[in-house]
Amino acid sequence: MPGYRAHLVGGMAVYGITLYMLRSYCGSAFVAAEWMLFALAGSLFPDIDTKSKGQKFLYQILLVILIILAIQRKFVLMAILSVTAMVPIIARHRGIFHRWWFVIGLPLVVALIIAISAPHYTKIILFDVIFFIVGGVSHLVMDFTVSRLKRI
Repeated sequence: MPGYRAHLVGGMAVYGITLYMLRSYCGSAFVAAEWMLFALAGSLFPDIDTKSKGQKFLYQILLVILIILAIQRKFVLMAILSVTAMVPIIARHRGIFHRWWFVIGLPLVVALIIAISAPHYTKIILFDVIFFIVGGVSHLVMDFTVSRLKRI
């Protein structure tokens, strides 16, 4: 199983390939950097079910989001997000977070929710999700490849 650095390298590789394929949609260096961050986050995402850099990053982001929600007095949304945030802690490693349908489906569902609630962000979210998914799939491919090689 590759460590987080190897997954980041894999995320950068698929980022470069995907960026090349979608270069006509990239309007600026800022957009390219945004897409890179999503690819790297995706490359760490499947390991949020174990104590890892990805899990640490997730909970740092969630803390910021929860503080913002508290300031806005959106306590029901805070409660839902807090309960949802416990799933990676109780999930079995290499369980649901290492399933291709989950790594692809969850970001698409989140993108759909954002697109419905803020339709003016649909195009931005679509590209961010594409890069997140290719990063996540790179993680799964690397784990699968390494585990297969270890059996040989």
